[in-house]
Amino acid sequence: MAATGLEMGLIEALSEGPTTAEALAGRLDLAARGVRILLGALEELALVRFDPEGVVLTGIGRARLVDRDTPDFEGDALRFWLRSLRRWTDGLPEAVRTGAPQVGPGGRSPEGLAAFMAAMANKDPGLVEAAVEACLERVPDARTVLDLGGGPGTFSRAFARRGLQAVLFDQPEVIEHVRGAYGLDGEPGIELRAGDFLDPFPEGEFDVVFIGNITHIYDEPTNARLVADAAGVLRPGGLLAILDFVRGQSPFAALFAVTMLLNSRHGGDTYDRSTYQAWLADAGLAAARFRRLDEDRHLVTALRSATGAEADGPTAGRPR
Repeated sequence: MAATGLEMGLIEALSEGPTTAEALAGRLDLAARGVRILLGALEELALVRFDPEGVVLTGIGRARLVDRDTPDFEGDALRFWLRSLRRWTDGLPEAVRTGAPQVGPGGRSPEGLAAFMAAMANKDPGLVEAAVEACLERVPDARTVLDLGGGPGTFSRAFARRGLQAVLFDQPEVIEHVRGAYGLDGEPGIELRAGDFLDPFPEGEFDVVFIGNITHIYDEPTNARLVADAAGVLRPGGLLAILDFVRGQSPFAALFAVTMLLNSRHGGDTYDRSTYQAWLADAGLAAARFRRLDEDRHLVTALRSATGAEADGPTAGRPR
């Protein structure tokens, strides 16, 4: 409901000051009854309040839906999920029938890319800090991190604040967008690199390779290759960290797999603990840990041998 209010301009109009349902309806060319009922639902969610002078946003409503600088802001994420829900409704039967994603050909439009990056930036700061802290607990002397598919730089910035040099690696169009839109050009402690991490993989040696919200995009063979390549650029004693939904441990993982059925051109899905463990072992990584960061997401971590020797399998990535 909040996402609908955002999409239809109600929230923006309310951010300008007290008004009435009738005035909003006239201004936005909507039905007064529809606006009144939606506002009533938003009141039940504690996002708006009916005062004598008119309808106003509550403090919670303003923080969640309007003020981008607050840690509670989720407006962009709500817009993104509303579009996803519509795709569920319109495209799910055909996706189940064919197994093919229900998205158009080619890449994202500039507008679509901007919306997606905004949603990805809309992360709970507590979750971000918890992920970084969990990594540094395992490798307290880490000095470098490779942030694969780091998009708007949320995790790169958090690592940089802890004194690490971060390399943010993402698609060229993503890097071009976030360079300016998120002020990452020249950001201290962050180096931007453009490319496709499936081919070729970023060069270098790193204390941490962080793969956040990536494995659900790809099928099992691609993820196995990605994990092996990540292991191949870890320094001896380095840490691979994967942030994602874990099937069987996250209540949302199975539902999110449906989103991947609709959207992923790469056979995306969500995966269980044993699948992650197999990828890590095959890549020569050991001492795997699964740490719940919130209700839905886990951080999966594993270490490369401190001597650089193989642990449970080959450590090197695919041939260059």
